[in-house]
Amino acid sequence: MKNKFFAKHAKSSAALVSLGIHAVLIVVALSFVAVTVITKEDQVFEAKEVKRPKMALKKLQVPVNIKKKKTQKPKLRKRIVVQPKMNQTMPDIKMPEITGVKGGLGNAAGAGLGGAGSLGFNMPEMSLFGVKSRGEKVFIILDTSGYMMVDTMGGIPAYTIIKSELVRILEGLNPAVLFNIAIYEGNTSYTLYPSLVSASVSNVAKVEGWLKPLNAVSTGMGDRDYGTKTKGAGGARVDGTIIEEPLKNNPGEWARPALQAMEQGADVVFLLSCRWGTHRYKVADNDKKRKWSEEDQRRYMENIKKAKALHEKENERRRGKGQPPRVITRGDRGLVMAYLPSAPTPPGGGITWHNYSPDELVEAFQSLQDRSRPILPTRSGIGRKKKKSGFSFNVIHFIPEDAASGNDAKFSEMASLTRGEYSRVKGMAAIQSYVSASEADDLAATE
Repeated sequence: MKNKFFAKHAKSSAALVSLGIHAVLIVVALSFVAVTVITKEDQVFEAKEVKRPKMALKKLQVPVNIKKKKTQKPKLRKRIVVQPKMNQTMPDIKMPEITGVKGGLGNAAGAGLGGAGSLGFNMPEMSLFGVKSRGEKVFIILDTSGYMMVDTMGGIPAYTIIKSELVRILEGLNPAVLFNIAIYEGNTSYTLYPSLVSASVSNVAKVEGWLKPLNAVSTGMGDRDYGTKTKGAGGARVDGTIIEEPLKNNPGEWARPALQAMEQGADVVFLLSCRWGTHRYKVADNDKKRKWSEEDQRRYMENIKKAKALHEKENERRRGKGQPPRVITRGDRGLVMAYLPSAPTPPGGGITWHNYSPDELVEAFQSLQDRSRPILPTRSGIGRKKKKSGFSFNVIHFIPEDAASGNDAKFSEMASLTRGEYSRVKGMAAIQSYVSASEADDLAATE
């Protein structure tokens, strides 16, 4: 019995001891920490060569000619001056009498205008028959009446020279300058363009085409083949009524296109004429008219027939020599006065007129220009100087070669009031001499 007990319990103890040993080993094993060191290696990427197919270039089936762009050489501007004309010596040119009165450009420069006065030196300058003016918007008014072509003025040949010189000067303008031109005869006037246009080659060429047939000498021309009716194609008649204070009616002759110039915003006006003309309005009737009987009228009509016959005979003789006809102004009265100077003519008078003064005309021109100018924002009046004319009115006054003086006080005053210039050109000799001297200056400038 006893041996069976020990044998049974011995097996149990061995199992327990084995379990204990395994437990101790497990605890010891759990007490160890396994550390694994991982070292990362730098990755290196190697690019593999990729073979790409190449496209074969095709030849152009249509040949292309690439031409070098042509550049036009700048044209020498003959009459444009943008530098101050102070302290310059003028060449000594002997010419027939062409006298002028400066209306303010020179005086303004010496009157302490300061910065305002120097503004004009940045504008192009135009010189026409000795009259110079600066501006960017030019309006030219040309007298086409018979008064410009009488024999003592040089006749139609002198007028042809005037037209050619006018076109030549326009050709020398910078294309940036705006211009327009008007012609007038009595109360009829035309403008070439409806508004100011650029002085481009094409626009100036239209001026030449417009003026070329005007009062031109032609074979077998008639006794009255002159005036606005002989102008070239184009242009429009100046119609409508413009009554600008202080004027009381619609003015005629050169004053009508001058108003047109103000509407178009011109800052420089050139008038080429031989007379102030008639600018007036009726005030009242009077009894100062000289008596004129029916017998006086009958004799006058007979004298008209005689004068016309003499005129036709003289022009036939001129045509036979290849000369232009003699131009007679003032209609039938002018014919009688030219060929029968001692014969009486119908009396005038019976009406009291008010003749507009230069000051009244300038006031009307300035008023219309102000109304036609775009409205600009108002500025402070601090330091504002007295307002001056917004334009210059320049007059080239052609007078007969036998005139004692020919100076027109009204033209001179108008030029003075507007910072313009007045100059008179006496007869054909003065016209030819001026053109010759002007062309010589241009030739010297190109050398």
